[in-house]
Amino acid sequence: MTNIKTRHESGWKNYLIKAEQFLETARDAYFKENWNAVGLNAVHSAISANDALTSYYGKVRSISEKHSDSISLLLEVFKNDKESKSCSRHISWLINRKNLVEYESRLFYEKEAEESLKHADRFLFWAKGKLPK
Repeated sequence: MTNIKTRHESGWKNYLIKAEQFLETARDAYFKENWNAVGLNAVHSAISANDALTSYYGKVRSISEKHSDSISLLLEVFKNDKESKSCSRHISWLINRKNLVEYESRLFYEKEAEESLKHADRFLFWAKGKLPK
C-alpha cells in the first residue's frame, strides 16, 4: 500500500481519544435526534479507532483519500486474522455510508443513525480491547 504514513507509536493515544470523543458526540446527537450528526461522528469515531490500531501495531496509518484503504491496512497489520476480518465489517459498514451522510442531499434516517451508532460502538469496543489501557 503506497498511501500510508509512518507514525510514532505514541500517536495512537490521540487517535483513540478522538475516537472516544467522536462516539460521545454521536451519542449526544442521537438523543437530540440529529441523525446526520450521529452518522458522521460514528464514521469518524471508527476511522480514528482504526488509525489508533494501525499506528500502535503497524506504526503506520492510511493517508489515502479512499477510506476503504484504511480497512485494507488494518487487515494487513493484523495479518488478515479471523477476528480483525470480523470486526472490520463494522468500519466497512460505516465507511460505506460516509458519502451519503456527508455529501448527498438526502438526510440520514433514524434507523441509519441507530445502526451507525451500533457499528461505531462495537468497533471502538474491539479496538480498545486490543490497545493498552
